[in-house]
Amino acid sequence: MKFRLKITLALVCLLSLLFGGGSSALISLSFQNALAREQAAAKASYDQLLHTFQLVERVEVWSQPQDAVQVVQQLSAQGGQSWAALSLTAGEDVLVTQGVPAQGFLDLSGLVNPSHCAQGAFVHYDKHYLQLTGQLDIQGSPLLLNVAYDISPIYQTRQQQQETFGKIFAALLAICALLSYTAARLLTRPLDKLAQAAQALAAGDLARRSGVTSRDEIGALAREFDAMAARQQEHIAALQATMEGQDRFIGSFTHELKTPMTSILGYADLLRRGTLSPAEQAQAANYIFSEAKRLERLSLKLLDLYLAEHQTPELLPASPAALLRDLAAPLTPVLAQEGISLVVQGEEGLCLLEPDLFRSLVLNLLDNARKAMEGPGTITATVTLTDSGCRLTVQDTGRGMPPEALAHLTEAFYRVDKSRSRAQGGAGLGLTLCDRVAALHGGQLHLESQPGQGTTVTVTLKGGLPCPPDSSPC
Repeated sequence: MKFRLKITLALVCLLSLLFGGGSSALISLSFQNALAREQAAAKASYDQLLHTFQLVERVEVWSQPQDAVQVVQQLSAQGGQSWAALSLTAGEDVLVTQGVPAQGFLDLSGLVNPSHCAQGAFVHYDKHYLQLTGQLDIQGSPLLLNVAYDISPIYQTRQQQQETFGKIFAALLAICALLSYTAARLLTRPLDKLAQAAQALAAGDLARRSGVTSRDEIGALAREFDAMAARQQEHIAALQATMEGQDRFIGSFTHELKTPMTSILGYADLLRRGTLSPAEQAQAANYIFSEAKRLERLSLKLLDLYLAEHQTPELLPASPAALLRDLAAPLTPVLAQEGISLVVQGEEGLCLLEPDLFRSLVLNLLDNARKAMEGPGTITATVTLTDSGCRLTVQDTGRGMPPEALAHLTEAFYRVDKSRSRAQGGAGLGLTLCDRVAALHGGQLHLESQPGQGTTVTVTLKGGLPCPPDSSPC
């Protein structure tokens, strides 16, 4: 059963209980009050009748019980009597009887005495009567006076009230059911929207939202549901991006392995056949050696990347400027032979770093800058201290990169110019490793580049607070 039908049924039952019970109690109370009034009026009429008999007896001095019959006849002849039936008996003898209902009189003789009358009720021909029975003495002879009063109008009134109530109650139930269902449908419409949104999410429509904007508890539930759906969509999107990245990684990794392995197997097969001249054998061995070194560099890069992702570094107070100068010193003459000038600038101070990871970060950035140079140029490496750590900037005057390539540079095995990078010995893992190192230090990597204008890589590390030179570790 739907929730709106439950609400409708509950409201209808509540109305039935309250209205039905209240109305029934009101009708019953009205009936009891009317019956009490009739009883009081009948008792007053009966007492007046007895008083009449007693008064006549004192005035006329009856000689026998049959004399009371004349009083009854005179009262009946005068009209206006309030009773519906009357009987006067002396023992087993019926002195007088009036009215058809007298045939239904109850025997209340055992309940009366000269100072007390009995009361009862009976039904005769579908009419209701109130019976009063009393005793009076005439010349020492006890007489039993039975009087019946018609109280059928009271029962008829109650019957009419009950029938009217039944019609009104049925109409009110129908109206209440209609209004309750309409109200319940309006109140539960947000729940229908939530259910539809949940079904759409279950079917794969992650962008579906409930669209409920009410400010009640259902609205709060809808907002929480939409927030959950948004988080779920983000998680699924991140998972899909991760899976796509893994697929690209596996494909690129397989390609990186295939190329050197093909060269190694081809030249090794030529050497195995023994059909090469000594010069060709030396050339084949040189190719095998160079491709094996490429595989070695690839494995070392992957190892560094694995350690950067699965290892929690221990940050120590160190001088990033000193580390940068130590790394640049042996590289300066090597780069000078290629016409590349290496400029190092560093702000003195200490901050929390993992020295080995920082060295790997600097070497990879300098190596990428070198590969980006197409001729003589300048590479500038600068370290500055910040409030929370340090900032490393490596800028080159090389060929630069198109803007659309910047978003993919930190992906494993990604190369802007694959043929040029492979010829220079690159595996496309340098910036990926740099991005992981920055993340381990609570920082991030940012790239700026324009074709023909060089590239600037800025790495912000948030390992700790800067300290002045020769101070205690911060």
